[in-house]
Amino acid sequence: MDRADVMQRAEEGRLAPDSDAATPLIEHLRSDAASPLAKYQAMFVGSRSWSSLLAYEAIVALLGPVPGGLGLLLRKTFLPAVLGGAGRNLLVARNVTLRCPGRIHLGDNVTLDEGSVLDAKGSREGACLRLGNEVLIGRNCILSGTDAVIELGDFVSMGPNCYFRTGSHIRVGSNVSVGPYTAVIAGEHAFDDPDTPILKQARVSRGIDIGDGAWLGARATILDGVSIGAGAVVGAGSLVRDDVPDWAVVVGTPARVVRYRDGTQRPGTGTPEAGSGQREDA
Repeated sequence: MDRADVMQRAEEGRLAPDSDAATPLIEHLRSDAASPLAKYQAMFVGSRSWSSLLAYEAIVALLGPVPGGLGLLLRKTFLPAVLGGAGRNLLVARNVTLRCPGRIHLGDNVTLDEGSVLDAKGSREGACLRLGNEVLIGRNCILSGTDAVIELGDFVSMGPNCYFRTGSHIRVGSNVSVGPYTAVIAGEHAFDDPDTPILKQARVSRGIDIGDGAWLGARATILDGVSIGAGAVVGAGSLVRDDVPDWAVVVGTPARVVRYRDGTQRPGTGTPEAGSGQREDA
């Protein structure tokens, strides 16, 4: 894939904004002209202003490790000053990592458990990480986007050690349950050119959408370009590479529809693959 093809596919929305051809952040981090401080500000602070840097260091870095009730109180009081927005009753455990906090928006009654990471780095306008009301992010979860949008609706519960990563978007509806160790990976590397290491080829991202009321079982893996329908259930350990219809129950690797939640079975064999068929790129 040459640069012209990369740029064309990026304009069509088939490449992630974090592909090498389209990412000012990556180019900035690789630049010899940028100082280590400027790279740190771009990667972690999200602003080049000294006031933002000092606020980030004082509030995020220094208050992050403070244990116990005192730490909870200090973070609840001072973190909203560096966040893009924060609702009532914010609860942030110790050692939570917030990258580019000015692009992070939290609703009411949001809880971030110990060791979780919210990463909204990038320079593209509109890139953000937004959590609705009554959201629980479990211990050691990672929500990471580069020039991307990650949105969780209201009443979302995420078990420990989940990994959400995108270069375009991940949108999760309301009343969604995510089991522990679930991976939602909205991106992959192009590998068309055998003469170029895959790591150096463009990053492709179509995005992932998860509908209201869905349940992702423990250790489920959702691949790029997938849409999970409203009320759908993804069984524990399943690998989902095709769209899942509303109210479907899918299990297996790859995931297949075994029934619908009204008790009916899908016409045909009863165990077809999720969605209307294999994607062209599968």
